Amino acid sequence: MPALASSARFLLKSLADFIFPPICYGCDSEIEAGLVCEACRLDLFTHELAVCPECGRPCTRTAETCGQCEEKFSLTRVRALGLYVPPFDKLVQAFKYSGKTKVGELLGQALAALVRQDEVLSAADAVCPVPLHPARMRERGFNQSLLLAAAISMSTGIPLVEFLVRKKNTPTQTLKTRPKDRRKNLERAFRIKPDAGVDGKTVLLVDDVMTTGATLDQAARELLKGGAASVLGVVIAAAHAGGRPSPS
Repeated sequence: MPALASSARFLLKSLADFIFPPICYGCDSEIEAGLVCEACRLDLFTHELAVCPECGRPCTRTAETCGQCEEKFSLTRVRALGLYVPPFDKLVQAFKYSGKTKVGELLGQALAALVRQDEVLSAADAVCPVPLHPARMRERGFNQSLLLAAAISMSTGIPLVEFLVRKKNTPTQTLKTRPKDRRKNLERAFRIKPDAGVDGKTVLLVDDVMTTGATLDQAARELLKGGAASVLGVVIAAAHAGGRPSPS
């Protein structure tokens, strides 16, 4: 009977795959199995943005600076897997808004690989996710940044510590395009936990997407006020990473 049940499940899955073939979450192409096609997997694990030499934000390799250096930034270095374009945007959306946690595991593995090969990030004392407000947590059911941070910690051995709480349920940043509006939206949004033990530590903040950097900046300010020696960052994608082109 167990063998018969196993065969029936296999046949049902084969029939379902024939009628509804698996689709890559990164580019919507048909795949034989898994979550992403080989091209998107290659992008995840080999593509990465550079770091702006002026301010530490993510920067394309063809640009001299990120173009946002005039805006104050509390982190010393932020790495991103790529720009917020396919496949990175579609993978983030599947994970964050459709609850595809298996996609999140894959993204976490890619971030962990990026951290391991970066000498500065891999030397961090703690990995800290950007927290969600409890109301948003109840709505979504999980904190995507925490799942990504856990994957990084498990792969690199850097301790996972939730130093921060989100005390202000801020309106979505999506419709706020100006850096000034995003910063105002996030004022006093984060609080460091009592007896957090952050003093003197280099903290690696983890989030899914960096647009203007306002969220990471506000979280980093709170960590620095609490005594952190420095704050680094890692994200799946950066919405803006181009500026003055490098001289050819």
